[in-house]
Amino acid sequence: MVTATEFEVRDFNKDVIEASQEVPVLVDFWAEWCGPCKFIGPIVEKLALEANGKWKLVKVNTEENPALAAEWGIRGIPNLKLFFKGEVIDEVAGAMPEHDMRKWLEQKLPSKAKTLTMEAAKLLEQGHIEEGISKLEEALQEDESLAQARILLAGQKIWSAPQEVKELLQGYAYLEQAVEIMLLADTLARKYEDFPEGKSRDLVWQGVEALRKRDFAGALEALIKAIMIDKPYMDELARRLVIAIFHYLGEGHEITRAYRRKFDMALY
Repeated sequence: MVTATEFEVRDFNKDVIEASQEVPVLVDFWAEWCGPCKFIGPIVEKLALEANGKWKLVKVNTEENPALAAEWGIRGIPNLKLFFKGEVIDEVAGAMPEHDMRKWLEQKLPSKAKTLTMEAAKLLEQGHIEEGISKLEEALQEDESLAQARILLAGQKIWSAPQEVKELLQGYAYLEQAVEIMLLADTLARKYEDFPEGKSRDLVWQGVEALRKRDFAGALEALIKAIMIDKPYMDELARRLVIAIFHYLGEGHEITRAYRRKFDMALY
């Protein structure tokens, strides 16, 4: 029979960092004097035994391992950190009942589909687009309901097959990212005659043409001018497209930073 002491950390690098390359590792930072720790401890130990090797539990007594507690930014206990592939993928502080703990683990524990999606995201960041798309398609074969994989794949399909984006994201319109990706895809699929007459029609079309070439700076330049000329045009399409482009690129992207102030000024 496994006892609580057998979960105690011996070598953090080996027990957690290295072990998490193979299976998720849940680290329970606790202390003897901590009442909530004593409440949640038996719960995570029970769930770890039930997991039967699908994930591993490691307990770290912060009184006996103050350096580890400091290294991992532990300011309050109990603190549970979920490691996978050597990194913290989620954490929770404070005690919770068994039902909530089970639900949290179900949501946060990585699966094959989630792992494939993580790998795909890294490939896409590195510019390996075809490999990334292949991984995402494989992830959705494993779990077709995985929203993150659908969002990432739809983000790539915008450019190669915008007509497939709506099908990919059907049922996910409650996610802001999905709405913006569908907006970009729908706009790129339009022809010039699909845009009604208006003072900013040509500028919006110029922005769409630049977007098709992934000339984000050119697209933003034209769309921001369109906002200044006729903001209400097509239910403020130019404004919505600019925001969608910013979110697609990310707030930290150099193009987003370069045009954010121009956009804000155009609105007012």
